[in-house]
Amino acid sequence: MNFNLYIEKIGYYTRTAIEGYGRLSIMLFHAFSSIRKFHLYIGQIVEQFIYIGRRSLPIVIITSVFIGLALGVQIGTQMSPLTPAWVEGGLILRSILLEMGPIIIGLILSGRVAAGIAAEIGTMKVTEQIDALRSFAIDPVEYLVMPRLIAAMFAVPALLVFADFFAILAGFISSYFTINLGWEGFLKGMYHNFYVSDVFTSLVKAFIFGIVIVIFGSYFGFNSNRGANGVGKATTLAVVWSSVDILMLDYVISAFLFFL
Repeated sequence: MNFNLYIEKIGYYTRTAIEGYGRLSIMLFHAFSSIRKFHLYIGQIVEQFIYIGRRSLPIVIITSVFIGLALGVQIGTQMSPLTPAWVEGGLILRSILLEMGPIIIGLILSGRVAAGIAAEIGTMKVTEQIDALRSFAIDPVEYLVMPRLIAAMFAVPALLVFADFFAILAGFISSYFTINLGWEGFLKGMYHNFYVSDVFTSLVKAFIFGIVIVIFGSYFGFNSNRGANGVGKATTLAVVWSSVDILMLDYVISAFLFFL
């Protein structure tokens, strides 16, 4: 009896997840098909770029600095005494470019941007502003999602550049005080371990993570229930599911580009 109940629950949640991803994919396709009208929404795109990019920059820089400091300490203290100190520069560079930079950016913006989008659109739905848009023959996805999507596709990679720079700089400072690694040695390590493909991988991840953040925030905002509780639940789901999907996609992208 209990076993059958568990099977039913697994089937129910699996079906719900598949249906949800299906509706989310339809919204994503709808938003991308609306990009042809981007010239009508230049003002909104710029406004969203400022919201996603410039206003997220302080928290991104602060987080990146402490990530770099932590990496410098952890890598430096666990290196073998027989390993040349300059190797740490390359390890920090590749760790930040390939994983730490995109992941940290994705998770930070999931908590800030995806939550904000879900709360804003959810509130608009509760107060029937989305119905008002439809009554004026305005496509809600085109009006609310597409400008955010375009802004995120440019803002998130731009934020990643700043995050990588400050994280690597902080990693050097931490390495200097941890294992007395000088700037020349740090640059030598980066030179020996730098690959253009790593930069490409990092930017591809940021580009895709920006799309994920916007589309999940918008999807849960459009599907929020009535009342403050419904908007709060939609905000929570947007943060949780965008974070989970970012971690899943991080592995998929890394594996795909590795075997490509």
